[in-house]
Amino acid sequence: MSLLGNLRNKAVEAFVKNHELVKRFGEVQSISIDSDKGTADVSVLLHGEMFPIKFCGYYYFTDSDSGTDIVVRKITCERQWIDQALSYWLEGRTLRYNIPGIAGGIAKIIF
Repeated sequence: MSLLGNLRNKAVEAFVKNHELVKRFGEVQSISIDSDKGTADVSVLLHGEMFPIKFCGYYYFTDSDSGTDIVVRKITCERQWIDQALSYWLEGRTLRYNIPGIAGGIAKIIF
């Protein structure tokens, strides 16, 4: 993998691990990024669970007035009820987060 590809994957990984929503519900156990497909497979140990649950996030990067945004267009889960809840909650919506400061500037160059 190229240096730029590796930096891109590290940026996605840091975003997922440090996101307030993820931290609110559990702890990331592992992340696997496929930047060519724009997917992040994430294993999360949800609070109160004994075993991690697998999620898949589909994302892309876009320019905005304030820099670079990561846009999550879909999230799926191996647990059917969680998958259905996510589908219902995100129906027709995306989650957009600005990558602030220097990281946003770097992301703008490499993405």
